[in-house]
Amino acid sequence: MVLGAGYAGLHAVKQLVAQNPDAEIMLVNRDVYHYDTARLHEVAVGRTDPSEISFNLRETVDPRVSLVIDEVMRIDHDIRAVELRKNGLVFYDYLINALGGASSTPDVPGATGNVLPLITLNDAMSARSHVERVLTDYRLSQNPYDLRIAVCGDGFSAVAFMAALLDQIPGLAKQFGVPADRMEVHCFASNPKPLYRFDAKLTEWIMEDLGGSGVIFHPSSRVTKVEPGTVFVGDQAFRANTIVWATGIRGSEVVPVSGYAQKFNRVIVRDDLSVVEADGGWPREFVIGDVSAVPNPQTGRVYPASAQLAIQQADCAASNVISLLQGGRTYRFVFKPYGTILPLGRHSGVAQLEDSKGNYTRLKGAKVRLLINRMNKYFRESIV
Repeated sequence: MVLGAGYAGLHAVKQLVAQNPDAEIMLVNRDVYHYDTARLHEVAVGRTDPSEISFNLRETVDPRVSLVIDEVMRIDHDIRAVELRKNGLVFYDYLINALGGASSTPDVPGATGNVLPLITLNDAMSARSHVERVLTDYRLSQNPYDLRIAVCGDGFSAVAFMAALLDQIPGLAKQFGVPADRMEVHCFASNPKPLYRFDAKLTEWIMEDLGGSGVIFHPSSRVTKVEPGTVFVGDQAFRANTIVWATGIRGSEVVPVSGYAQKFNRVIVRDDLSVVEADGGWPREFVIGDVSAVPNPQTGRVYPASAQLAIQQADCAASNVISLLQGGRTYRFVFKPYGTILPLGRHSGVAQLEDSKGNYTRLKGAKVRLLINRMNKYFRESIV
């Protein structure tokens, strides 16, 4: 049984079918569609239609796979069963948990219900509708806060959203009859710079691109509370009628209720991606994608969630399940990072590419968009 139809889950299913077409494979997903999480920001700013980044699972999943559209409530590892909202208990022999992530909003008082997360396709569509509504309101209210957008976060999602939004502002201003020069984009970064964990040159390019295009940065400004139309950093209040929440993700809420050892709902896994637990673990269960926590053996730090990590984990987990079915052993997961690629609007981007020896090549500008297009094509082909 595979839980979740994101990159990790779909690629695992594809590999299971390829390696053992006679196995009984069940895929469980809450929604009937898959969406490209790396392009949610395009939908949120109104640049891309939802249909361009999603597809119907019933039309694409191999017919040999039993597709169940239902919500996972809990996993009972002792009896090897998954509790589903509509179908009740469903038993498995082997499990690949790829349930994906959820918003980190519960950590901040008032955030839930007052911010616009960018985790799901529905989130992106809600953000798009909200921006269009407040811009429409401005024509009557002349409220300057309708033209102010606060982005909470300094990681990939935040940067990609802000860059895409800057591209769209002239068109939005014309469409809704608002002054483009009065629209403001503010970034509340908990760290001194966005993407602070990455190469200093890469961060410098991003700051130059976004700052030069009008983003107002508030560095080292961790949001401590949110109220309707207001972000708080300590005791300081900042008004904005659009508050986008892009502070990262935690694993699925199914994780803590299912007894996993976890941090931020991400499950600590062994080097073969099986679950770390007492009494020898649950050797018939593997956790991959955004719900897994895989330490980098060189640094000890957990790898950040990404599509390339998820797809490589899916390869390993599927191969390990097949090996166990055939009476063999499991194999250690080794992540081979290809680098970091980040879009900066429709026509630009930055990239930090890594070779087999750990050397970096840095790129920026229009040439990176070609890499992004190739990357998106590769991800799509990995799951369909």
